[in-house]
Amino acid sequence: MTFEEAIAALSALAPRGWRLGLERMQAFAEAAGLSDALGTGTPQYIQVAGTNGKGSVTATLQSLLVEQGYRTGAYFSPYVYDPRERIQLGREMISHARFAELAARLLPIADALGPTFGEGATEFEVKTAMGLTAWKEADCEWVALEVGLGGRLDATSVVTPACGVVVSIGLDHVSILGDTKEAIAAEKVGILKPGMPLVLGAMDPGPREVCLAHAREKGSTVWEFGREIVLEGSTVSTPGHTYHGLVPVLQGSVQPHNMALAVAALELSGALRDPGAVAAGVAKVSLPGRFEQRTVRGKRVILDGAHNAPSGEALARSLQALKFGRLILVTGMLTGHDPREFYHAFEPYQPVAHTTPIHFGRTRSAEEVAEAIGQATTHADAEEAVLAALEGAGPEDLILVTGSFYLVGEVGAILASLS
Repeated sequence: MTFEEAIAALSALAPRGWRLGLERMQAFAEAAGLSDALGTGTPQYIQVAGTNGKGSVTATLQSLLVEQGYRTGAYFSPYVYDPRERIQLGREMISHARFAELAARLLPIADALGPTFGEGATEFEVKTAMGLTAWKEADCEWVALEVGLGGRLDATSVVTPACGVVVSIGLDHVSILGDTKEAIAAEKVGILKPGMPLVLGAMDPGPREVCLAHAREKGSTVWEFGREIVLEGSTVSTPGHTYHGLVPVLQGSVQPHNMALAVAALELSGALRDPGAVAAGVAKVSLPGRFEQRTVRGKRVILDGAHNAPSGEALARSLQALKFGRLILVTGMLTGHDPREFYHAFEPYQPVAHTTPIHFGRTRSAEEVAEAIGQATTHADAEEAVLAALEGAGPEDLILVTGSFYLVGEVGAILASLS
């Protein structure tokens, strides 16, 4: 099987949807010979959940673990530019050949689950099993593991982590996870297993209390941002250590908070070997599609996968640190997220908006997105929208590509072809 054939075969599983629940994933792991790689020995896992920020916390943890000298794996959801971003060793994606080999080995096992579970394993479950296999066979000692959707019933929760992180709680995927922050918090903090320690990010009182109550029930030690975890400038303090000179490479107003959570999780999990290597780990983080800045044809472009109200608000705050003329949006959204709430954050900038459908099954139409913004130019596809934005932007203007990670990936490839 070639890499291209593997991508096609995995994409063919999309109609099976995103079916939350662990029984099928547990059976899949057992059938694939992964029962001894789920956290009871090696590798050990730090699992990261949350509405927003979990990708940057996962990437920071990955880099921290590498700098501590561990054989390290990482898992990201979703990918932005390359499907291999999901499954990493060290700070590198697995090879095309390895991706194809893992898919070829695991897809027949996924299909064989059909008679028992009605359908075989989902696309996300297969990719999760590919990661588990890659880390096991590479003798990884630690894995930074990003949750896909929710937490309690997500396929990644087949593992028993050494530590968990809940980064943030906001209203997103409400049709699946619940229509209140408290209900969503219950799903995300559901990653906790008995006695498993928890790092908790800043959040509203309601979801915070849900998380704390669940932690008490599980007998979990909790380190909270602003309490046990203190961030002052470039210094992070925990109950055990004080770390100086920590400057996040990732740009954006939320990144110091997310960096502090990752540093705390490294320590609380028991993975900290060398406090002196923490600054180096923070300095070497890489993650596409998060306030990613480029220059294309002399125009400034930022690509950011924000796609719900809290992430839109954080992105709008991050723009305040920049000087620019007009804000020009290239944007599209998928169903499952509230477009009116998302675009409300950008109203103070009075953006010039170009809307486009996304090359993905759950895309909203350009017209639907334009209606949510209030005033926008609609386009047939992303390339048309990008070219229009570049042509209309002045030298002082800023083009912002946002609304979906899938759109960021699509536009990123278009921009690369134009550079």
